[in-house]
Amino acid sequence: IKMKEKSHRMEKINSLLKKEISDIIFHEYEIGQENFITISVIDTKADLSQADVYVSALKDEDKIVEALNKESGHIRHILGKKIRMKKTPKLIFKKDIFKLQI
Repeated sequence: IKMKEKSHRMEKINSLLKKEISDIIFHEYEIGQENFITISVIDTKADLSQADVYVSALKDEDKIVEALNKESGHIRHILGKKIRMKKTPKLIFKKDIFKLQI
């Protein structure tokens, strides 16, 4: 039962982070407005030390991921002000590997 509670908690955290990081990218950075950027999956470690953020973009996906990683400290800082969590995880942006293969 304990594992189930924990995974539900992590699902809630991942969902919250996904929403807030998406908002930050769209409102704080021009790249979010001139390109179609989607956060597909967030995988946060149970101790909240790190969150892997999987991103896809309509164009220049590699450049977008690189730019987001350069800005990850700033994004984390804004995130920390927006949400109430004991610890704001370090954000690692990665290219989306979960895309549907059609």
